[in-house]
Amino acid sequence: MKSQNPKSPYANVVKIDSHQEHPTVRARIDTDHGELYVVSKGKEAIGHVTTPSVLGSEGDFFYQGNYSVIYKHNEEIKEIKELQQLVFIQPSDQPISFEKISFEAMDVFLLTPEYTSSRGYNSYAFGIDKESGEAFAITFKNAEKIQETINYEKTSTPDNESEKLVVTTRNTEGQGDTLTTTYSFNKNSKQFVAE
Repeated sequence: MKSQNPKSPYANVVKIDSHQEHPTVRARIDTDHGELYVVSKGKEAIGHVTTPSVLGSEGDFFYQGNYSVIYKHNEEIKEIKELQQLVFIQPSDQPISFEKISFEAMDVFLLTPEYTSSRGYNSYAFGIDKESGEAFAITFKNAEKIQETINYEKTSTPDNESEKLVVTTRNTEGQGDTLTTTYSFNKNSKQFVAE
């Protein structure tokens, strides 16, 4: 049984082995204020990569479904984002972690569901206010375009430079040019806004 969508980039390189509806944690990290984790919601396809490609190595684990990003703080459990038809491709079946970037007022956690990609990594971002412990999803604004994820090249993780988020993106496949963008955080809109 191949991936259900023949136009999907995964169709020729992934075999679906089973489906499950039991909630399963796919990513988690302990923060200074609580636990941040991603759990499957409803039916989840489980499979493996059959052919080495830009998506991963043969035998890598493949998961696809709807997921909740949950924040557990002071025994209160809150969903901070729902991710629909998300794909995880990972070398292990264990929950992955988040990348942490510390700022003066908040910690930012990047969720990167696929560990390899020809065009760089796509990551979702979540913030936790250092004072209040409040958690929230972060979007990215570049000109008039608002994106759910940030894309960055493999050799350069986004970083805090003078309280700005600095992200290096590869413009083209292979050895193409890179583009570095600096973002300021807008606390009201919960957005990193490109300068």
